Amino acid sequence: MDDVKTYYNPLNGEYTKILRSSADTLGEYSLLEVNLMPGGGNPPHYHTQFTEEFIAVKGKLGLLYNKDIVYLNPGESRLVPIGVEHRFFNDCDEPIVFKIILRSGQPGFENFIKGLFGLVNDVKTTKKMIPKNPLYGATLLYWGDTHLKNLYFHVFSPLAKLAYWLAKKTGTENKLLERYCR
Repeated sequence: MDDVKTYYNPLNGEYTKILRSSADTLGEYSLLEVNLMPGGGNPPHYHTQFTEEFIAVKGKLGLLYNKDIVYLNPGESRLVPIGVEHRFFNDCDEPIVFKIILRSGQPGFENFIKGLFGLVNDVKTTKKMIPKNPLYGATLLYWGDTHLKNLYFHVFSPLAKLAYWLAKKTGTENKLLERYCR
């Protein structure tokens, strides 16, 4: 694991490593390790194709689970079933570390992390991490099976399949893959 790359997102203070990829586990799971700075987190979302298990390693991991706030101490875990809205956050004064297990393995979600963090670092997203190019946005949403309950996503959702088709047709998906995921 010495060659494990760390992906950094300066907008939410997140460092993510893919410790075991879907390819490593023959599709059984993907294992990520996240270091999250104070104040960091992601927006509420849900997935329709995989479960996530959050395991606190260092510090107190905050989770929004449905409408409840849950805190996990080191060694504690919480399984998030398909369709359950959730988010992680760090409202403490110190960095926290946690692991996420995605079941089954999710090569698309792995590319979602690589692509989104790459676009953030190249200043090709808004401060809310929305790609400025809507075809990039559609591609990332498809890769990550990520569904948001906000106005932008509500408006964009009906067009997402068409936009993803256009991203494939125009080579935009391949540009993201080549730039950030190879």
